[in-house]
Amino acid sequence: MESFLTVKDAAQRTGKSPSSIRRIIYPIIHDDKHPDRTHIQPSVEEALQLRMKGDNFAWRLSEELLRREVPLDAGAEKNNSGSTVKSTAQGDAGLLDMLRRELDIKNQQITQHGQLIGKQMELISGLSERLREGNILIGSLQQRLALTDGRGNPATPHTEVKPSAAPKKGSTIPPKTAKPKKGFLARLFG
Repeated sequence: MESFLTVKDAAQRTGKSPSSIRRIIYPIIHDDKHPDRTHIQPSVEEALQLRMKGDNFAWRLSEELLRREVPLDAGAEKNNSGSTVKSTAQGDAGLLDMLRRELDIKNQQITQHGQLIGKQMELISGLSERLREGNILIGSLQQRLALTDGRGNPATPHTEVKPSAAPKKGSTIPPKTAKPKKGFLARLFG
């Protein structure tokens, strides 16, 4: 007679999680005509009767179905109680080595990004200093050019144009008229 295992027992024997074992069972129990339905207990009729009574029951699957669906690893060993335990020492060592390599790569990337950020900060501080120097130069140039604020009184005093003296009596020289002062733009472009 074929022996049947509960989901918990099958999970312990294979080293899989109970949800993995349930994923094997559920497609079979949802299809009453599934060819592997005979490998699952309770049978269709028994399950229906238990449901009608309102009783709870545990699904069990045959060892044959379990061996077919979840092949045992070549590295699995038997312990004293007879259940299988996966040999994970080499798998864990390989995983740790891979994680260490990934961590080293990430640390190198972080170092490179830190250096790049440091260089960019130096560049930004240099550009800020150049901008400050430019602002100082523009300020001093504005003071030298004596730009007015548009109200007619200049920012710095300038020399006024004196009207020419009146011509003497009997002179044939026409009187000189004062030339209007050229504006800032006229001096630059005129």
